[in-house]
Amino acid sequence: MEEIANNVFIENNYPNVVLGVLKLDHGLLMVDAPFRGPNLMSWRKKLISLGGGIDKILVMLDSHIDRTLGIPAMEFKVLGHQNVVDIIGKRPTTARGQDVDAGADWEADDLPENIHWALPDITYKDELLIYWNDEPVIITHQPGAHIAGSWVRYNAEKVIFVGDSVVVNQPPFLAWSDLDIWLQELDWLKSEAFNGYKIVSGRNAVVKPHWIDQLVDFLTAIKARIPTLAMRDGRVEAITDAVSQLIKELDYEKTLTDPYVNRLVWGLEHYLQRHYPGTN
Repeated sequence: MEEIANNVFIENNYPNVVLGVLKLDHGLLMVDAPFRGPNLMSWRKKLISLGGGIDKILVMLDSHIDRTLGIPAMEFKVLGHQNVVDIIGKRPTTARGQDVDAGADWEADDLPENIHWALPDITYKDELLIYWNDEPVIITHQPGAHIAGSWVRYNAEKVIFVGDSVVVNQPPFLAWSDLDIWLQELDWLKSEAFNGYKIVSGRNAVVKPHWIDQLVDFLTAIKARIPTLAMRDGRVEAITDAVSQLIKELDYEKTLTDPYVNRLVWGLEHYLQRHYPGTN
């Protein structure tokens, strides 16, 4: 666990997602949960060692399986955007029913045969403020990268957790995204409003400003191809061809080429189904 600001910690030693925790006067506010059982036990012990106030709330930054599968085992109250309820409420409870070939990190693991998904105990629509210190923690709906996406912002220490809104050296997750909104959010993240902030990616820990620029360039390249892909006959083949070109623009670990290609193909297919349902 690394303290990146006063009483603001991240954990980047577990697979799948970067975790966060804010130690506040009234309790611990956690960001996401580990994926694997042993990591869940380890993380709970680390949280206990922090001490803190009486209450504990876990914020799920979106409904992605990587960051939601382990939440029930945390046994804390859960906060998420209201769209999470609809998405997770429709999710199958068996391992066989989960989306495959999505290029997500959880696919390298064996899922339990029966899965209990945690729905949020607390939901919000646009913005929610938690006053557990003199300065509030601000939870905002940011639907660019994910329709149920949330950012956790703590202005007192200039830290913001942005989940999958920023990913580095790997393809972004596109299935639940809106590229226009996403690019607007990234412009805001690069603006003077966040000068001096530590920006924590849900996959890459604290990110550098030029990494955000790289993501903007990549999303812009994807956006330029969307109208053509939406109108093409043989959409699957067209998407596969587009991805074979797009992935060349990323600097990534080449042993992960197959899952990363799958992530982009699967994401683009679902993006087009959501945004262009009447075309094929």
